[in-house]
Amino acid sequence: MFDHSNATKPGYNVRHTQGHKRRPGLFLITMITVALLLSAGDIHAHARTLIIEGLEETPLKWAGHEEARGIDIDIMTEVLSRMNITDYMFRFVDSGSRLLHNAQNGSSDIILTLSMSQERSTYLHYPNEAHLLLDWRFAVRAEDKTRIRFNDFSDLSRVQIGAAADYSYTSTFWNSGLDIQTVARSDLLIPMLLQKRFDAVPVNYLSTVFDSIQNGYRKDIVFLHPPLKRAPYYNVFAKASDYPGKQQFLRDYDRIIRDMRDDGQLLSILENYLGPDGLDWWQSQNFQ
Repeated sequence: MFDHSNATKPGYNVRHTQGHKRRPGLFLITMITVALLLSAGDIHAHARTLIIEGLEETPLKWAGHEEARGIDIDIMTEVLSRMNITDYMFRFVDSGSRLLHNAQNGSSDIILTLSMSQERSTYLHYPNEAHLLLDWRFAVRAEDKTRIRFNDFSDLSRVQIGAAADYSYTSTFWNSGLDIQTVARSDLLIPMLLQKRFDAVPVNYLSTVFDSIQNGYRKDIVFLHPPLKRAPYYNVFAKASDYPGKQQFLRDYDRIIRDMRDDGQLLSILENYLGPDGLDWWQSQNFQ
């Protein structure tokens, strides 16, 4: 877990208090002023550490050597900075079921990067603004970029496709009649593509771009457009959370995500992790 309290030393969360002689008139004026500001929604009252949870998924979020890293981490950190919130903690859990359970019982306040779900919306507040649109695209070898196209599944009728058996992708994909060979894990798809055991494989675009940059095979693959699948993803607030000012937080969050989209901060974060592919991906997005 990663505690970003402005009064924190490694392993500790320290809040300092000091006694003062009370001046009744000044005290009353101060309390009235604070109450008026709070009622007007001009400031956030934060009585405790904000707990933000997620699953490790590079390049979106993962535990670094000393602090959490990733696109989602940088986006949320910037949001909280613009809210003047400094007392927060990123925490990773080992399964999606644990992630949702913690939100349902109020053990966490925010979950990073979830798709929209009617079932989950019964216990999660979804903001209006999606911070990311995530793509699944067909990857092919760079040498085949002029030979293999994808505008319709019929374009892939003579192409051997590899896919992960436990991934849903889309029902249209599985029912397309293509020559689809399944493998046990999605991380096998790119190696088998490069070994020419498959001609095209559907992959998570951001994760695969990042991995290809980190492992030196970016020039060996290209991605077909349009995406096989695209979906908006949200940072969501637990309804069971007792963190103060949730409704004001959500209103401010939506405004800040719009501002970050307009002022280029979201694009800057993407380019930091994806290089030139960050701009290409951003230009393909439509958040309207």
